[in-house]
Amino acid sequence: MNTIQRIAKNTLFLMGSNIIGFVLSFFFLMYTTRYLGSDSYGILSFAIAFSSITIFLADIGIGSVIIRDIARDKQLTAKYFGNSILLKIILAIITLLVTAAIGYVFNYPYSTMSVVYIITLSLILTSFQGVITSIIQACELMEYIAIGSVIYNIFMLIFALTAISLKWNVEEFAYVYLISSIVLALYYLFVSSRRIPSPKYEVDLAFWSYLIKEAIPFGLSSVFVRVYYYIDTIMISLIISNPNEVMGWYNAAYRMVLILSFIPLTFLNSIYPIMSKSYVTSNQYLSFMFERSFKYLMALAIPIGVGTTVLANRIILFVYGGDFTSSTIALQILVWSEVLIFLNTTFGNLLNSINRQMVVTKQTMLAATLNIILNLFLIPKYSYVGASIATVSTELFAFFFLLHFVSKEGYRLPVNIIKSCFKIVLATAIMYLFLEISNMIPLLLLIALSAILYLLIIYFANILDREDLHMIKQLLLRPKGNREERVKNN
Repeated sequence: MNTIQRIAKNTLFLMGSNIIGFVLSFFFLMYTTRYLGSDSYGILSFAIAFSSITIFLADIGIGSVIIRDIARDKQLTAKYFGNSILLKIILAIITLLVTAAIGYVFNYPYSTMSVVYIITLSLILTSFQGVITSIIQACELMEYIAIGSVIYNIFMLIFALTAISLKWNVEEFAYVYLISSIVLALYYLFVSSRRIPSPKYEVDLAFWSYLIKEAIPFGLSSVFVRVYYYIDTIMISLIISNPNEVMGWYNAAYRMVLILSFIPLTFLNSIYPIMSKSYVTSNQYLSFMFERSFKYLMALAIPIGVGTTVLANRIILFVYGGDFTSSTIALQILVWSEVLIFLNTTFGNLLNSINRQMVVTKQTMLAATLNIILNLFLIPKYSYVGASIATVSTELFAFFFLLHFVSKEGYRLPVNIIKSCFKIVLATAIMYLFLEISNMIPLLLLIALSAILYLLIIYFANILDREDLHMIKQLLLRPKGNREERVKNN
């Protein structure tokens, strides 16, 4: 199996599971928000935001180091596995203590902090699973991650429907996350016992020091990303009077947007180990992978942004009902942060692959700082709409920052890719006109028709060039030739 086919296999497995996950998450989000209402959903959203920031302490970026190093040398697996587990036990205890301390300092209600503690425990379990999933990803065994994703989302929906039928309150509802994480942990323990070498448990302080030193740039990047993903919810809770309903409106839109992140993450997680190796073996092939990644993700992001902006009100009513109509304007703004995330993750993936993770760390640190400053100015005046504007502005800053440094490293987008981007924008503009004149068509049918129209324009405008068609031919016909070798020899 050549490189392109490995990417295809991994991407198709992950994409298939994530499409299933998207559908299950959609129904989970719909049933959860409709059942809890804007006030209780606001409390749950706050707990998720709070825990998603503090959980950084339970990982500090170790997963990214595992992927990078084991992808280059599989013999390191047992050592990394055992040491990471032991180190994470200490980090998990620190996380719980810090979570309790922050809740005490800010005097959050006991009922709210109870939800926070439950969500934090579920995320700690996820952090331990991350050791196994990182090894699986490094070994390019993506089918197991795909299966795990489906299992998790199925149980999340089953337990949520059970909680609704039992009329659980928001604190009890938080156990849906914890129980689902326990089920997933059992699955990954089963997988690791059969597909991964047994962990070598040892307290190797020198190795722990190396692991922490290498992980911190990844971890800081992760925590800063978490800050500007979630700090707006925390700040709403501190700035707005009676914030629960406002947090519910804001996060109803934000969760819908973030669900779409599975698209770039699926593809880029599949090619990250290969790009890391290509940095050592073939810089030309690494450039090729980066350019095509940017093109494909832009071709998906722009129409998603335009389509969601036009149909936002109908989408909110369809998914959440009339209690969340105030979420419409937030969705229209926030979807453009997701468009930028599609593109920014391409840049970040490249920089991490070439051991320039500190650039990504600096970007996320500056972006997190900018996001906090913007929220301080915008939330008091514009409430959750201001938080939405701050989020998009932060991602726009990140785009130009990362573009500058990627170009500085010598990975500039060639003319043919730029021309393709202009064609993508033109195709989206035609799709927009169709949406505007066809607003009487039922929502789901309209989305399907607009997607078909866009794909037809993509095809007839020759946005897929010969290189793209060659890759597709390889994926479908499985020829003996290796695309990577052909690029190296040109």
